Amino acid sequence: MAQLPDSTNQALERLNRIYFCDTGHIHEAAAGEYIVAQGEECHRLFLILEGSVVAMRRAETFEGCDLPAETSARAHEVFRAGPGSYICVQAFFSRTYHSSNDIIALEDTKLAYIDDTTEAIDPDTHGPFEHQFLPVLIHELAERNRRMFDRAAEKEEAIRVIQRHEMAVTLGQLSAGIAHELNNAVGVITRRTDFVADNISTYLQESSKENSHIFRLGYDSDTYIDQATLRKRARKYEYELNIPQVAAKILAHIAPDNESFRKLGPDMVRHIKQNYRFWELGHDLHDMQIAARHATGIVRAVKLLGGGNSTRQPGVDVVQSVHDAMNLLSNKLKHLTIHTDLQPVPEIHADISELVQIWANILQNAHDAMTQAGTEQPTINVSTNLIHADGLKLLPEDYIRVTISNNGPAIPDDIQEKIFQPNFTTKKKGLDFGLGLGLSIVRRLVDSYNGTIDLSSTPDLTTFTIYIPTTQIHGNN
Repeated sequence: MAQLPDSTNQALERLNRIYFCDTGHIHEAAAGEYIVAQGEECHRLFLILEGSVVAMRRAETFEGCDLPAETSARAHEVFRAGPGSYICVQAFFSRTYHSSNDIIALEDTKLAYIDDTTEAIDPDTHGPFEHQFLPVLIHELAERNRRMFDRAAEKEEAIRVIQRHEMAVTLGQLSAGIAHELNNAVGVITRRTDFVADNISTYLQESSKENSHIFRLGYDSDTYIDQATLRKRARKYEYELNIPQVAAKILAHIAPDNESFRKLGPDMVRHIKQNYRFWELGHDLHDMQIAARHATGIVRAVKLLGGGNSTRQPGVDVVQSVHDAMNLLSNKLKHLTIHTDLQPVPEIHADISELVQIWANILQNAHDAMTQAGTEQPTINVSTNLIHADGLKLLPEDYIRVTISNNGPAIPDDIQEKIFQPNFTTKKKGLDFGLGLGLSIVRRLVDSYNGTIDLSSTPDLTTFTIYIPTTQIHGNN
């Protein structure tokens, strides 16, 4: 009930005590009984003592305006009222005595009433009858405003629910067509990349084993090296070996430490200096394979958002999926400082493209947030490790924990849950404006693995922590 001033409440109590105390003016209605019908004359003002009522209204037909029979017969709820509420206020005080609603008892209801023959009590002190009942009109006005706003809010929420449902249905329908068309195109890229790589490798094997080996090193490269380490090692090779900068950079990829460099041997280093482009060719084909898998993962993730399924297999390496995600975004991550602590974890039953999609979306969001905020010395930390259930009552099984944190701006508390909702984005419009689907897809993917995702954010550090159980039910897609 709307909050009324104390003076109004006191006046209502006085009116109820004086005017609605006549035991001869009591009306009792059984559940479902009409107290008054729409359009019916009503010369009474009711006060509900016990029980509750509902007011229903049908569309009225006017001369020259014929409504469909279904419309004129359908009744819509206007309000509900309980003890202490007044009904038939408008009809009584307007003196039209015309009820604008059906008033029906929701349960056995007891009402007190006055009628148009009731005379004012103590008018010299409290004024004329209508003046004495001014608090009732104020009460009714407040109640009508409350009911109006409540109904409007309920209607707005119902519309939002319908729109979200329609969007999900539409997305589910479209995703099947998108998946079919894009998977065909991506499948061609994947197959042709394998074909080209195999034939180049065979050709080089026949003509130059060293160049073939250089090509395979590029094609099989799958370890992410942060840019700071890469630049430092490349400068060392460039000056010490007197080789071109681009060759030194490639050598830094192949031999990021002294042990790796020693294993290459002097002949391989000499061939790198002369034929480093074969490594670039292999590495580019490798990136094409990752990009093709990622494109397939995007299609499957969108399909999952719309209620679709994906195909998962045993023996998937989570750490490798993290490497793939960082390699896929290497062009953006090269502008950041990346620290990794990727401890070996058990292989799981999964789709590696889905896992890449999870890590890539979070890394992409971290990059965008720090770039948009102009974070000084932007840094991302990525770690993987195994959490054992032994001795932890809250964990029924072992979990793989993947943590991705950044030193960008804090995510405000009031939007931390919203960022996982479809169509919510904090990105400014531009070439990389956000569609608001990334983290929504991430949550749905993590949920589909029976995992959880936690977010903590302070002005110094924002961390996404993902837990995925090591035991996956085959076919749990």
